[in-house]
Amino acid sequence: MRNIPNILTIIRILLVPLFVVLFFAVSPLVALPVSWLAAITDAFDGYLARRNGWITRLGKVLDPIADKLMQGALLFPIVISGLLPWPLALPFVLKELAQGVLGLLMFRRRSVVVVSRWYGKVALTLFHLAVNFTVVLAVLLDPLPVAATVFLAVLWACALMLMTFAFVSYLVSYTRMAAEIKKEWRKEPEAGN
Repeated sequence: MRNIPNILTIIRILLVPLFVVLFFAVSPLVALPVSWLAAITDAFDGYLARRNGWITRLGKVLDPIADKLMQGALLFPIVISGLLPWPLALPFVLKELAQGVLGLLMFRRRSVVVVSRWYGKVALTLFHLAVNFTVVLAVLLDPLPVAATVFLAVLWACALMLMTFAFVSYLVSYTRMAAEIKKEWRKEPEAGN
C-alpha cells in the first residue's frame, strides 16, 4: 500500500511518451485526455502520500521528475506544431532546467529534496490549463479570432507569472538549504578538535 503513490508516479512517467505519440500520430485533441490522466495521478499520489504518511525518498525524487517530463511533453509538441511561439516557451524551459539543476545539487550535497509546495502545484495546474486551451482553441477555431488570441495571451502570462513566483519561492528554499549546509561544514572541523 505504501508504494501506491510511487506506482502512480511511474504511471505518470509512462504517460509522457503516450501523450507525444498521440499528439503527432493521431491528433492533439486525442492526446489531451492523457494529460488529464497525468494531472489526476499527480494530485492523487500526492494526496495519498500525505494523508497516509506514505511519503518515501523515492517518491520525493520521482515526483518532480515526472512533473518536469510531463511539462516537457506538453510544451514541446505545441511549440513544434506552431501552436505556441518558442520565445514564450523559453522561460518555462529555463525555469525547469534551473530548478532541476538546483534540486540535483541539493540532493547530491545533502540527500534532501525540496518537496512540492501548493504554489508549485497551482502553477503546474495553470500551465496544464494554458496548454489545453491552446490546443483546443487552435484546433477548433482555425484561424484564431482576436478574442481567443487575447484570452490565450492572458492565460499564458498568468501561468508565466505564477511559475516565476514558484521558482523564486523554491530558490529561497534552496538558498536556505545552502546556508545550512555551509554552517554544517564550518561546524565539522570544530567538532573534530
